[in-house]
Amino acid sequence: MLYTSRIAPFLVYTLLIFSLTPALANDIIKSSYDSRAYEQFELPNRLKVLLVSDPEAEKAAASMDVLVGSNANPIDRPGLAHFLEHMLFLGTATYPEADSYQAFISSNGGSHNAFTAYENTNYFFDIHPDALPEALDRFSRFFIDPLFSTEYVDRERHAVESEFQSRRRDDRRREHEVTKQVMNPEHAWSRFAVGDLHSLSDREGSNIQDELIDFYNQYYSANLMSLVVIGPQSIPELKDLVTERFTEIRDFDASAYVDTAPLFVENSLPKKLEIQTLRQMRQLSLSFPVPSLRDHWRDKPLYYIASLLGYEGEGSLLSYLKSENLATELGAFTAIDLDNEGLFQVSIALTEEGMKDYSQVVTHFFEFVNALAETGINESLYAEERNMAELQFLFADRRQPIHDAMMMAQMQQRYPTEEILRANFLLETFDENTLKEFLSFLNPDNMLLTLMAQELKTDQSERRYNAPFKVSDVLDSNLESWRSAARNDLLFVRSLNPFIPEDLSLVDREDSSDVPMQLLNSPGISLWHQQDQTFERPRADFFVALMTHQAMASANNAVMIDLYTRMVNDQLNEVLYDASLAGLSLSVYPHMRGLSLQLSGYNDKQITLLTKVLPLLRHPEMDNRRFMQVKRQLQERLINLQQETPYQLSLQHLFTSLMSRWSTDDKLEALDRLSLEELEHFISELYTELDVRMLAHGNLTADTSLALAELVKEALLTKTRAIPAIQVPVVKLPTSEDLRATLKLNHHDAVLTQFLQGKDNSSQSRAAVALLNEIISTPFYSEMRTEKQFGYIVFSNYVPMGDVPGLALIVQSSVADPITLESHFHDFLDRMQEELARMEPEDIQRFQTSLVSRLLQPDTSIGARSQRYWRELDRDGSFSSHQQVAESVQRIQKGDLEQTLSELRQSQFFLRSFGKFETDPEALISDNADSKIQSLREQRAFFQLN
Repeated sequence: MLYTSRIAPFLVYTLLIFSLTPALANDIIKSSYDSRAYEQFELPNRLKVLLVSDPEAEKAAASMDVLVGSNANPIDRPGLAHFLEHMLFLGTATYPEADSYQAFISSNGGSHNAFTAYENTNYFFDIHPDALPEALDRFSRFFIDPLFSTEYVDRERHAVESEFQSRRRDDRRREHEVTKQVMNPEHAWSRFAVGDLHSLSDREGSNIQDELIDFYNQYYSANLMSLVVIGPQSIPELKDLVTERFTEIRDFDASAYVDTAPLFVENSLPKKLEIQTLRQMRQLSLSFPVPSLRDHWRDKPLYYIASLLGYEGEGSLLSYLKSENLATELGAFTAIDLDNEGLFQVSIALTEEGMKDYSQVVTHFFEFVNALAETGINESLYAEERNMAELQFLFADRRQPIHDAMMMAQMQQRYPTEEILRANFLLETFDENTLKEFLSFLNPDNMLLTLMAQELKTDQSERRYNAPFKVSDVLDSNLESWRSAARNDLLFVRSLNPFIPEDLSLVDREDSSDVPMQLLNSPGISLWHQQDQTFERPRADFFVALMTHQAMASANNAVMIDLYTRMVNDQLNEVLYDASLAGLSLSVYPHMRGLSLQLSGYNDKQITLLTKVLPLLRHPEMDNRRFMQVKRQLQERLINLQQETPYQLSLQHLFTSLMSRWSTDDKLEALDRLSLEELEHFISELYTELDVRMLAHGNLTADTSLALAELVKEALLTKTRAIPAIQVPVVKLPTSEDLRATLKLNHHDAVLTQFLQGKDNSSQSRAAVALLNEIISTPFYSEMRTEKQFGYIVFSNYVPMGDVPGLALIVQSSVADPITLESHFHDFLDRMQEELARMEPEDIQRFQTSLVSRLLQPDTSIGARSQRYWRELDRDGSFSSHQQVAESVQRIQKGDLEQTLSELRQSQFFLRSFGKFETDPEALISDNADSKIQSLREQRAFFQLN
C-alpha cells in the first residue's frame, strides 16, 4: 500500500511530461520552453556547424571544438597540444598583432578563453552582437593562417612553464600525475599533458616551432572541427557570416588520434597507491576500469549506478560510514570516458578513524555493492531517475550563450544532430543485463585503491611535481575479506523519493510590479515578494538572513556561527539529499553578519521541506561526536586555506584587513579552545536579538510568501528582539601614504597585488572605477604576461568591497620578485595616465558600450534574478543599482577617468610575497599595513555605507 501511494506522484508528473512533448527544430529535439531556432549543416570543407538564433540574446557567442587534445602529443613532446592552444591567440596573417583578438573582444563587452582536454581542444568567446561579424572574422583566422612567430613561440613557452609551476602544489594535479605512474605507459593518458619549459625547448635535430606547425598541419583539419555560433541574428544571417569566414579552413582528411592500448596493463590490478599530500586531507579512492560507455549514452548505466552509490540518505553507504565515524563525504562518478574504455571511481573523505581502518571502509563499500546487485537493479528507481532527467531537460534554465556554445560544440562531435541538446538527459531503456554487467566490474580484483594523506610513508617521488608516493600489492588477507563481503542489513538501496514534485503548474497570475514589493515591514523583520511572470517555470527561491552584531564581535563568534551551520547541515543531510535529487535544495550558510537560509527549486514541496528543517535549525541535536567531527573538518578547511596559491592568499589578506577582520590564524586559535557547551550557549543567545530579512521570488503567490515567512517567525523568532540593520564596515585607506604588507607564504612563486581604493561608494565612483578596469585590463595582461612573461596568473580586476569600488592589479610570478613587479606596475599606470589623456571620445564610447552591456545583461533564470534581488536588498531597496551605475558609466568624460585614476593612486595597498626570491630586508621596513589598519579601525575610519 505504501509503495503504491509513493508511486502515484511519479505517475502524475510523468503524464504531465508527456503532455509537454519536446519540440523539434530542424530535427533537433528541444524543450517546449526553448524558443530559439536551430540549424545544423556541414560546409563544403566538412566543418560541422550548428547555428542558434536567439532574438532575446544580449550577447553573441561562438565555440570551435577540434577533435585533438593531449592524447595526440608526441611521446617526446609532452604539452605540445596545449602549447598550440596558447599560440593561436598570438597573431594571424590577417590580424598580426599579438593582442588584437583579445583587445577587440574585451572592448566590445566580451570574454574569451580556451582549454586543452584529453581528446579535444575548445576555443570560445562571447561579445556584443553588433561586433559578431568582425569577431568571427578574427576567430576564423586561428584555423586558417596562424603566424606561429618565432618571437612568440619563445615567449609563450615561458607562459606554459608558469602555468605548470603555478599548479605544482595543487594536490589534485599531483594525484592526477602520480596515478599515471601505475597506468599502462603505452596509453597516452599516462603521459604528462601540460608541458613545461624543458618539454617545449629546441633540442638537437628538433625545432619546437617546426613541430608546432607540423602538429597543427596534422590535426587542425576542418573535418575534425565543430563550430557553434549563437546570436540574435536570424539563421540565414548567421549562416552567411559562417559560410563566408570558415569555408576557407583546409580539409585534408585528418584522422583523429585513437588509443589502442588499455588504460592498465593486463593483470596489473589490484594495486594500492599511496600519495603524500600537502594539504590536510584523508582520501580513499576506488577506481575500476570498465568497458567503453560511448555506445550506452542513451541508457547511461554507470550514471544510474553512480546515483545509487553516491546517495546520502537513509541506508546509504555514506550514512552508514558517518554513523560509524569512518567518513564524512562520498562521491561516485565516471572519471575517464574514452572511445575504447572508461574508469569508474568512488571517492571517500575519511575521518582519522576511517584512515586507520580504511580496509573496513572498503569492506563496507563491497557490502553495499552486493546490496545494489541484489535489489538495486530496479526498474522503478530507473524510471524515477529518467523522469527527473526529463524534468531537468523540460525546465532547463537559459544559460549564458558562451556556456551553451562551448557545450554544444563538444556535443556535436559525438551525438546525432537531433540529440545534441537532449543527449545528456536521456535514460531511455532499463536494461537489467547491461546494468549487472557494468556493476560486475566493481570488484576487488579490478581495483586501484588510492590513499591520500599528509602522514603516509612513501618510497619514491613523481619527478615533475615532486609528489611522494608508494605503489604496492594489495594484501591477500584484505582481498579475501573484500571478495567475501557479506550482506549488511544496515546498508540498503534507497526507496522512491518523497520530494518528487507532483504539481508542476504555474500559480494563478497576480498583479506584479517590475521589482519585489515589501509585504512585511516591522521592526527587525521584513519580507519582499515578487511573483515571476518572465521565465514561467514551476520554481521559486526563498531567502532568510538572520543578522546579529554578535557575528563580527570576535573570531570566536565567527567560528561558532560556522560550526553551527555545519552541525545543522550535517544533521539534515539525509533529508536534504533526497530533496536535492528531486530538484529542491536548501542550504544554511554563515557570513560576516550572521547566517542565511536559501530554499530553491520546484516550489511544490517547499513548504513541506521548510517545515521539516526549521525546528532542527532552532534546536539542533548537539551530539558530541558530531561536534568533534565537524570541528575537525572546519579546522582542516582553515588550515588548507593557508595552502592556496599566492595570489588567492593575497586577496584573502586584503579582505580580512579591510573588511572581515578575523584572519585564518585568529579563527584557528579560537576553534582550538572551543567546546560543545560554549556552542550550545552561543546558539541560545543568538536568537535573542536579530535583524531578519526575507525574500520570496518565483512561482509563488503573495499568500504563499507570507506563509513561508510565518513558518520562519513561529519556528525561530518567538522570543527575538528587533535590532537595527547591520552593515559590514569597510576600512578607508589613507591618502597620505601607501600601505604595504609582506606575507610569508609556503610557495616558490612571488606575488604582488596592488589594490587601489575608490574615494566613496556613489554610483558615479563605482562606474568610473569599473570603466577604468575595462580600459586597462587588456593592456595590463598583454604587457605583463604576453610581452614581459612575468607569469601565467596576470590580471586586473574590479574588486568592490560591499559597494566601495576598488581596482586590483595582480601578478603571480616565478621569474620576478615583488619589488621588480611594483616598479613595472608603477610604470604601467604612469603610461595609462598618459594614454587616458590621449584617448579619443569614440574610444571611450566603445569601452562604455562594452561595460554597459555587461551591467545590463538580462537575468537568464529565476535563480539568477533572485540572487540579484538578494544582493540589492543591501542597498536602497530600489533593485536598480545596476541601472544607476550603467547610467553613470554613460555620463563619464575623459577628464573623469583621468581624475579617478589619479585619486585611486592616492589610496593604495600593496600585498606581496617574495616566494623563492630572497626577501629584501630594506623592503620589509616599509611594511606598515597591520599597524596602520589597526589604527584606522580604532579611529572608526570607515566608509559611510547605505
